[in-house]
Amino acid sequence: MIKLLKECAEYIRLHPDNGLSEKLLDKIKLELSRNDGYAIVSTVSREDIVSAGYDADAVSDDDLERIAESMHEDHTEYGGYWVALKDACDDLMIPRLTKMPNEIAQ
Repeated sequence: MIKLLKECAEYIRLHPDNGLSEKLLDKIKLELSRNDGYAIVSTVSREDIVSAGYDADAVSDDDLERIAESMHEDHTEYGGYWVALKDACDDLMIPRLTKMPNEIAQ
């Protein structure tokens, strides 16, 4: 996602034809700064809310942000993230490092 945003930003920089290009470039820069170079692991959308059986029309932007924060906490603090990360690395046969003192055991 970050690579795509950078490519889009470069294209817009090379083709600045109107005010919309400038606004899009500003949005891309903001998104890149928010992520601080990290890849986005997952997102939550109103479509996801509907798929889970809830009324997405009743979900405000603030509610959606709170849901995402709650899911992030569950995902990272309760182990799901680390298990999924290790599984993905194992599936790609990425070599393991020698045991580090700060390694997270899951």
